[in-house]
Amino acid sequence: MLIRDFLNILLDDTLEEARMRRRGPQSAMAFEGASQAIGECREAMRGERMTQQMEALLARARAESATASGQPDEWFWMAREMHVEWIARVVSVILLSHGQRPILPPSREAAMEAARLIGLPVA
Repeated sequence: MLIRDFLNILLDDTLEEARMRRRGPQSAMAFEGASQAIGECREAMRGERMTQQMEALLARARAESATASGQPDEWFWMAREMHVEWIARVVSVILLSHGQRPILPPSREAAMEAARLIGLPVA
């Protein structure tokens, strides 16, 4: 599997999972935040500077989420940040497996997701 294929599957699966959890007004706002995060991640993953672009996107998402705390659109910004972070953690698993510097320390869940996406048996 090519890295570009992996990234596209990751983004598509993440968006579908967010779509399936969509219920009620707060969930609709959270879905919009997730959708924006995935679009921004897709854009950040183009080109040779993917790691730096993802780090910058994550920093912006965290700052904007903190600023939105207590605001009516807080769910949008919080979901955006959470999805950018999730994607960065899963991508970090692949970066580490190729001897590259990770964006974030990967979690066990991110490693399991990366394994699932590349077709390894996951218990």
